[in-house]
Order: sequence, then structure tokens, then C-alpha cells
Amino acid sequence: MEYAGLVENSNDLIQVVDFEGRLLYVNQMWLDTLGYSREEAASLHFFSILHPDFHCNCHERIGQLQSGQVVPRFEASFITRDGEKIVTEGSISLYQENGVPRGIQGFFRDITQRKKTEDALREREEQFRTIFESSVAGIAMLAPDGRFLQANPAFCNFLGYSEQELKQLKITDVTHPDDIEDTLLRRNIARANRSHSIVCEKRYLKKDGEVFWAQLSSTWFFDENGTPLYTVPVIQDITARKEAEERIRELAYYDVLTRLPNRSLFNDRLEQSLALARRHDRQMALMFLDLDRFKGVNDTLGHVMGDKLLQIAAQRLSDSLRENDTVARLGGDEFVVILSDYRTPDNLPHIAHKILHALAQPIDLGVRDVYVTTSIGVALYPNDGTDGVELLRNADLAMYAAKEGGGNTFRFYCSEMNARAVSRMDLESNLRRAISEEEFFLEYQPQIDLVSNRMAGLEALLRWQHPQLGVIAPNHFIPLAEETNLIIPIGEWVMRQVFEQASRWHQSHSTMMDEIRVAINVSGRQFDQPDFVDLVRRLLSETGVQPQWFEFEITENVLMKDVQRTVSTLEQLRALGIHIAIDDFGTGYSSLSCLKNLPLNRLKIDKSFIADIQDNPNDRAIVSATIAMAKRLDLEVTAEGVETEGQYGFVHKRDCDEVQGFYFCKPLPADEVLGACWNYLESSSSQS
Repeated sequence: MEYAGLVENSNDLIQVVDFEGRLLYVNQMWLDTLGYSREEAASLHFFSILHPDFHCNCHERIGQLQSGQVVPRFEASFITRDGEKIVTEGSISLYQENGVPRGIQGFFRDITQRKKTEDALREREEQFRTIFESSVAGIAMLAPDGRFLQANPAFCNFLGYSEQELKQLKITDVTHPDDIEDTLLRRNIARANRSHSIVCEKRYLKKDGEVFWAQLSSTWFFDENGTPLYTVPVIQDITARKEAEERIRELAYYDVLTRLPNRSLFNDRLEQSLALARRHDRQMALMFLDLDRFKGVNDTLGHVMGDKLLQIAAQRLSDSLRENDTVARLGGDEFVVILSDYRTPDNLPHIAHKILHALAQPIDLGVRDVYVTTSIGVALYPNDGTDGVELLRNADLAMYAAKEGGGNTFRFYCSEMNARAVSRMDLESNLRRAISEEEFFLEYQPQIDLVSNRMAGLEALLRWQHPQLGVIAPNHFIPLAEETNLIIPIGEWVMRQVFEQASRWHQSHSTMMDEIRVAINVSGRQFDQPDFVDLVRRLLSETGVQPQWFEFEITENVLMKDVQRTVSTLEQLRALGIHIAIDDFGTGYSSLSCLKNLPLNRLKIDKSFIADIQDNPNDRAIVSATIAMAKRLDLEVTAEGVETEGQYGFVHKRDCDEVQGFYFCKPLPADEVLGACWNYLESSSSQS
């Protein structure tokens, strides 16, 4: 057949099929591809080698050819001799002999491998599409200029935009303003270096303006010439992690209550400031601040009000300074200020006065206005120290000097302050030794009943007999004992000594002592001890004395510290039979209306109100009102510090119950006080 000779060596599969489906001719490529011999092919029917999933529409196509139409190229699937599927693509036309149609001739190209590749690609594309659409990570495609080309649902949800909205934006439109410069820099570097991957953390801005933190992994794609085609950013939400990291950082470096830098961050900034001062050969100043009356507020109004006061004080302190000054809270009511850029030391007093004025203004705590003042110590670099530890210590010493000067003032450090600090350390050391060496002793001061003109009580007063310095007054060592907690063993010693002395008095002067109580001052540290009442019970039992012989004097600040716990402790003491007096009344933050809920017996008017009672109308009004209101609350009243006849006459006319002071008798040793007071009272009675 001439036709076969023309196409025998073609790379296409060529076949001629008559209208009944018999194979009239197949070329060698057809035989090689389908795996038949020529003899086997001659016996095959065309329709028997078509794959079942191929719908050939043969009759329709033949009809089109016979009507003169051209049949478009199409795909056809065959079965090889081994049963494999072969996919081809080709065209058909009429086969004619001498102008007469005899069948259909087809020219097909084997595209099986190509179809497999396309199917695999399509399957992979579907997989990627599924991943793209369902991924919890945000995935997008960006043009080289940063325009959005695509964005998956997660990316849209993260930022609050629809995909269509994002396609109108560039990546910089949804980047936090502070991160735009870094974003553009990274993109430019990636393009210049043909970097294929960028990993970083950055902030985006959501549609509603909220900040969104993301972990970004961005991949760049380039053509064979290195021209960028597009980039695929993948983002994951790390907002919660970043917020947690920020919270951890704040806890590590900032005070939880005031939001000021804490000691750790302060130390870091102090070292930085010192390094700058050294490098540029200039001065810097460190201020150490302590609130003068904070403990009174905290003890009286409670820790909640104390915390509120600290917050307000911290804000006022910050408002008094510049943004480049560092204000930190070291703890409690202690603050520090780093002034690293001031023109001249002459400016420092102005800054200190500004702080003092701001903090001295009344502070509204809701329940009442309170007033606190501030003591400030100032140390200068390099004059007062060349490192942070030395500067802080010397500023602290200067602050104590300001506090010793009455507070509400400031002091610059000087070398004499260090000598005083050493002296204070020596005092503490001597105080500890005094306990073991029994250098303390007691004196007693009478309390006189103004109605009967008889001794109604005795107040035990602690004294310290120092072997070199002589007698040291309580106001010189009691505050230090409180601060160092040495007041706990000292207080127990005092209580035992008073109990034992009272026992001796009752044995030798039983008639006189029946109506006389002995007062013991109880410190705040003692009263706050959980086992305080148990200690009292134990000492009463060990000494064999009667509880009703004694009265505990407790300051109002201590009583108002925790009212609920205070009431419980006082009721237990009252149940034992011990009398309770509020000492130094008028110096704290309590009021008589607050005291009505406390189980008290007596109120002692502080001697500071008695001292100027003849010259100060305000003191006279306070004392008169206090006595009158105490009577209404069924409280007995004792006036402390009565030293003159005029003071005595004033309180006597206002129906004060008792007086105590040098006008009657100074504090005396136990073996002298009863006789001296008895002689005085006998003498005054005979004169009257």
C-alpha cells in the first residue's frame, strides 16, 4: 500500500479503520506503542482496543467528516496488549481510495507521560490549594513592589480584611509604622542578594487599628535572570506570646504597684549614666527619697490606702521631673532619681524644692485627705562617689540626715554623715550587747487621780545604762530597736521585770497597791506578733501576778493598722483582765468615732498638746474636745506631760481623770517611787 510506505516511519501512531471498525493499516509506531505484532493487529477490531473510560463518539465524528466538517483534535485512550492504558492526542480524516471514502484514518501522538505529569501537577495543586485555604497560618502572595496578589482566609482573618480589600493594598499599608523601615530594608536586601528566605518577628496593623504580632517566614521567587517574580509571606500569630514576654519584662524590670523602674532596672540605668558621665567628663546627681509619714498612714488606714498613696506619690514625683530623668522605686516608700543632664549643681536645690512641694500637697485617698512630706538626700558624681554602690549609699545617708532634721527637706551628702552612720552601726552593736549584758533598767512615773488626789497608777519607763556613755534616753535607741526587731526580746524582758516588780510591791505594800495599776508600753512590733497573747499568758503564769494589776499602753497607729485583728487581740487581753490604754492620742490618724469600736479603758492625751496649752488656743480646743468626747464614750482620760500649775489647772477644770508629769514626780527607780509620790501627795494635801 503506497500510503503505508509514506507513514511507516512516522513518530505518530497512524491507523486506518474501515467503517465497520476493522483495522486496515497501522504503522510501526502504533505496533510498538500498543505491543502487537502486525499479524495480531490485522485481526483486531478497533473498538476492542479502546479503553473503557474513553467515550469516543465515533459515529458522530464520522458523520461530521462525511458532511465535510473538520473534527477538532481530541484525546483517545487505548489498551495495550499488556492491558495498560495509553492516552493519545490526535486528529482524524476520511480515508479515500480513488476518491471514494473507505474508512477513517487517524494520526495520534502518545501523551501518556504528559498526562501523568499534568495529573500529578493538578493533584499537587489541589493539595496546595487545600493547604492554602485551610492553613491556620496566614499565607499570601505579593508582587515585587509589595502589592497583594493573593491571601488565604487565615491571613485575612488575622488582619480583619477581605481578600479583595487586601488586593488593593501593599504590605506597608498593613505594617505597624514603627516596623515599616525594617520591612522595606529587609525586602531591599533580599532583592539585592537574591535571598530566598526571610525569618523575623514584626508587627502588623489590623483593619480596626489593633496591633498584631506575627512570626514571619517570607520566601522570594526569582526567574532564571534573577528578576524577582513574587514573594510568599507566611505569618503566625504570636501576639499572646509577645504580651507574655512584655509582662515578664515588666515584672523583671518594673515595680508592679507604681509602674516605675524597679531596683534591677535602676541599677542598669545608673551604670549607663555613670558610663556617660565618665566618657564626657561631666557630673551627675543621685537623689534618694523617703516619705516621712508613710508608716503612719499604712499602719492606720491599712495597706490598700498605703498602696494608693504610693501610686499617687510616684505619679507626682514623675510629673516633677523631665522625661530623660530616671525615677525608680527601690521598695516600700523609698524612691531614687537619676539626674544625668543638669547644667549646674545650682539647679539641684530648685529640683529638690519642686519635688518637696509636689509631694507635700494633700493626697485624696477617698476616705480622707492625708499629708505626707518627703526627705531627700543628694549625692554627686564624682565628688561623692565614683560607682553606683557608693553613690547610692551616700545619697541614703544624706536622706537620713534630712529626716533627722525634721523631714520635708533635702540634704547634700558630706563626709560627716558617714561618721554618723558608723556611730549608728556602733549603737546597734551596743544595743545587741546590752540585751545579753542586762544593761537595761526600769523607772516608774506616777499617774495621779485628780478627784481623790491619790496615786492611781505607775508607768514603767525603759532606760539604758551604757557602760561608757552613761544613761541613754529611750528616744535615742527605741526607734533603732523597732527597726532591727530587737524590740521583741527587749519588750519581753520589760514585761517580765514589771510583773516581778509588781509582785514584790503587792507583797510589801498590799494595801497601797490594791488600787494602783502598772502601765507597760507595748510596741507595734510586739503587738503584731501572732503569739503575743500567748506570751502574756505565759509570763503571768510564770510570775504569779494578777492581770488586773496591769495596763498595756498601745499607740493609736498600732491599733488602727488592722482593726479586725486589733479588736480580736484586745478582746483576748481584756478577757485576761488587763486594762488597755491608747497612748499618744492625737498624733496618728484615728478619731474617737473609730475608737468606739475598740475595747479600751483609757485614752492618754499626748504631751505635745499639753506643752503649749496655755499659749496655743488650738491645743486648748483639741484637749477640751478630746476630754469631753472620751467621757461620752465612757473612756477615762490621762493627760501626759503636765509640768506646770497652769497645765494642771486647765485639765483639772475640764474633768480630766488623771495626770502624769514632772509637776508631780519625775520617773524614779522602783524602790524610791512609792515613797516619793506618797510624800508629795501628803505634802500637797496638808498645804491645801
